[in-house]
Amino acid sequence: MKLKIIILARDCDSTNLVYNYLKKYFEIEAVVFEKPIPRKKQFLNRAKRLGYLNAIGQVIFFLGIAPLIKSFSQKRKTEIFRQYELDETAPPEHLIKRIRYVNTDEGRSLIKQLNPDLIIVNGTRIISKKTLESVSSTFINIHTGITPAFRGVHGGYWAVAKGQKNLFGTTVHYVDAGVDTGGIIQQVFIEPSRKDNFYTYPYLQYAAVLPELRQVIQSFVNGEKPTTKAAVTDESFLWFHPTIFQWIGNLTRTFVFILAFSFIQFF
Repeated sequence: MKLKIIILARDCDSTNLVYNYLKKYFEIEAVVFEKPIPRKKQFLNRAKRLGYLNAIGQVIFFLGIAPLIKSFSQKRKTEIFRQYELDETAPPEHLIKRIRYVNTDEGRSLIKQLNPDLIIVNGTRIISKKTLESVSSTFINIHTGITPAFRGVHGGYWAVAKGQKNLFGTTVHYVDAGVDTGGIIQQVFIEPSRKDNFYTYPYLQYAAVLPELRQVIQSFVNGEKPTTKAAVTDESFLWFHPTIFQWIGNLTRTFVFILAFSFIQFF
């Protein structure tokens, strides 16, 4: 069965990983990039939802701490890319389409024009019910977290930070109008090493899920729409970007736990 597939995503390295893996097995008709929200608007949106103190704490973390973590993690990133044969080369320009926001007339018009059977979603803003219902396409999302316990962003980081490494993994799910609330198609669990951190967690999560994503897509190609699975936990939480205060607190708790565990092992 010929299946028309597009990727609807944020223009980032994780989308490149997805494209380069899937192109080996399927024909990708187009890669539609949604423009990021302007930083000022992002800040105001977060301040409105979480309060100005938390919004400022997030900015401090991403401007002051995240770049340092990234710079010290390049060796580990290289190891992961080599082990899992990941490729972050950008898609060819002739396949790329750019839109401001999928939930606009412009976005819906482009999706209708492309008329895909299957839309692989990665890192976009929440897709509205109006947009989902504007085409007959099936939308499936790659979420770096185990839903519903770790909805939102940085699901791997929060699983580790909250002492739930057993829920470190990635979910492939159908898209509905909620925040990572669609029916679960597949969930993949992986254990991060002590060398991994906030920066490298997502690479592990994508590396683990890509072969499973391939099988999910192959089911559609075979004319077999995957059924949904029950969640492994009843917990349901929506997580946001960490603030500098949360990161320090989580780091401290992790250090104390490792110290206590080492002490017990020694005796």
